This record gives sequence, structure tokens and C-alpha cells, in this order.
Amino acid sequence: MVRIRPFQDLLATRVKNSRILRLRRAQSLLQWVGLVCGAIALTLVGQLAQSANPEHVHQLIHRNVCPGCDLSDARLYAYVFDSADLQAANLTSADLQGSSLKRANLSQAILKQANLALVKLEEADLRGANLRQAYLYQTQLVSADLTGADLRDANLEQADLRGANLTNADLRNTRLIKARLQGANLTGARLEGARLPDGTRGQ
Repeated sequence: MVRIRPFQDLLATRVKNSRILRLRRAQSLLQWVGLVCGAIALTLVGQLAQSANPEHVHQLIHRNVCPGCDLSDARLYAYVFDSADLQAANLTSADLQGSSLKRANLSQAILKQANLALVKLEEADLRGANLRQAYLYQTQLVSADLTGADLRDANLEQADLRGANLTNADLRNTRLIKARLQGANLTGARLEGARLPDGTRGQ
């Protein structure tokens, strides 16, 4: 004899099964979100490990002193690092656009391919610094000391270099169009292939 289940029992069973299905779907969604978040976290950690040392970045921001630090690829837009000690720091490909580093010690620092556009570097110590292929559009370098600096292939278009010391600096193939060089010391500087302020090529 076939037993006919009451309608209420069937309805209760369907509701129960529906709740179980929703619960399983929610659990699957949470697991998926967890996997995605984990992957993002691993990606960010991997990127950070390949760029600036976060402890060094924190040290610079809070103490303004970070000689020899690894700040490569750091993103430091519009910060104020006036009189900072960054001697021999690695700032390769760092982005410092719009920041202020007046009177900062950047001697022997590595600033290769760094973005220094609109940066204030008045009276900064850049002796022996590596600025090869750096972007220094409209950078303020008034009275900066660039003795022996490597500026090969750098872009110094419209930069203000008045009174700067460029003794023995390497400016080969540098872009100096509309740069201000009044009073700058270019003794021993190499200018072969450079685009000079008047648009001519250096010899």
C-alpha cells in the first residue's frame, strides 16, 4: 500500500532542502572569496618584495633619515623630505613627482630612471649620483651640487639649474631644452649629443 505523505510534510522537506542548498552555495561563495583574497594578498606581497623595502619607506617618512636604504620603485608623490639624509640610497625607478627635497643629501644615490618631475631639489647634494635616464621635467635644481653626477639620457627639459654645480658631470645625450643654466658651473662636463637649451646639439 502506497503511503501518501501529507502536503505539510512535503512542503517542510522542500523548505529544508532549499535551505541546505542555499547554505552550501554560501559556503562555496565564501571559499571562493577566500581563495581570491588569498591570491590578491600573495600578489601584493610579491610585488612589495620586488620593490621598495616597506621598513625603509616607513623610516624615511617618519624619520627623514634613510642612508643606503632600498627605496627602488617607491611611490612617494608630493612628500616633504627637506634636508633628508638619503646618501647612497637606491631610488631606482622611484616616483617622487612633486615632492620637496630641498638641501637633501643624495650624494652617491642611485636615481636611475626615477621620476623627479616638478621635484624641488634646491641646494641638494647630488654629488656622484646616478641619474641616468631620470625624468626631471621642470625640476628645481637651483644651486644644487651635481659634481660628477651621471645624467646620461636624462630628461631635464625646462629644469631650473641656475647656479648649479655640474663640474665633471656626464650630460651626454641629455635633454636640456629650455632648461635654465644661468650661472651654472659646467667645468669638465660632458655634453656630447645633448639637446641644449637653444635646441642645438652639444659637441
